[in-house]
Amino acid sequence: MKILLVNHADSSKYKGGDSLQLEKIGVILSKRGHKVLGAYQNKPDVSGFDLVHIFNCRQIDSFKSQIEACKAADIKIVVSPIWISLSNAFWGSRASLKVLKLAVNKDPKASLAFELFKNREYILEIDKKQFGYNSRELNSKFKFNKISRLLDEVTGLLPNSWLELQAIRNDLRWNKNNFSVANYGVDPKIFLNSDPRKFREFTGIKYPFILQAGRIEPAKNQAMLCWALRNTQIPIVFIGSSSNWPKYAEFCQAISGEKLTIFDHMPPDLLASAYSAASVHILPSWCETCGLVSLEASLSGTPVIGSTFGHELEYLKENALYVDPSDPDSILLAVKEAWESGKNIDRVGRLRDIVLNQYSWEEASTKTESFYKGLFK
Repeated sequence: MKILLVNHADSSKYKGGDSLQLEKIGVILSKRGHKVLGAYQNKPDVSGFDLVHIFNCRQIDSFKSQIEACKAADIKIVVSPIWISLSNAFWGSRASLKVLKLAVNKDPKASLAFELFKNREYILEIDKKQFGYNSRELNSKFKFNKISRLLDEVTGLLPNSWLELQAIRNDLRWNKNNFSVANYGVDPKIFLNSDPRKFREFTGIKYPFILQAGRIEPAKNQAMLCWALRNTQIPIVFIGSSSNWPKYAEFCQAISGEKLTIFDHMPPDLLASAYSAASVHILPSWCETCGLVSLEASLSGTPVIGSTFGHELEYLKENALYVDPSDPDSILLAVKEAWESGKNIDRVGRLRDIVLNQYSWEEASTKTESFYKGLFK
């Protein structure tokens, strides 16, 4: 087959899981004899291809242009939506920032704001407009109806989990049956039982710490982690770019002070070493379809903490601890339990074995290839 793998034009800047998935699957399918080209374009040239696989439907303008190009050429379209409930994720990430600023500034309204936030009753005000959790206005802001109509035009849907598929059905009212599921993968050659010494020597950090890898931004909720641990002596390390939200990184640093150390993107081998050096990896995020960094960290044998908001449950199951991203007490309790339990407990080994055996890029590519072939029968 001649296959074009497409993501929106800005995606290569963010280095997210969707771009990694595109690149990994492209390499493997090429080795299997397919002609594969990857493109980060909003208006791709699709001529000469048998099939176009679009990653990420959340950027509506680019997604619309990509679909239109495929329809004009009468080419089969597969979409991996990389879908999270955008309106609620936006509400959570922006409300979290507002509530935390009240708390940091010792505003008397902070206590009530936290309570409303945890109960999903906080009213978010942006540009003199008010939004609540499950807000229809936010659904309209993110153009759910337009995304839904565009998904109706595709040949097949290939989400990364069953929970993602269910979210698409709930949020976008997508009710068709032309779908399969291809889970994310990780590379055991890089992350399995990695050596912590490289990170320690590179950074000089010899002491135990809690790690969060990923872009530093409100959607990833690092500031709430900092707030939750403000009265502890637990060192925190963030590894990820803050170029899109430099003020947010400064806010995190202001909360945690010297307890927090921030590094920009690290190459995969050094990141793998950081996972191994960490005592705990946590991702209290508002915006994960998988939590790819949690899967990577698990291969190092490091305890993992996920979020109750995204789709991580399908991957991590009972082999991780979970936190409510709106609740600092929930985060603090999970961190303390994981910190004190250490690495030599059953759930850590079980998760490492599950990820090793079930979530590889080879397996993801096999499921993807099988779905492609089924569209031509």
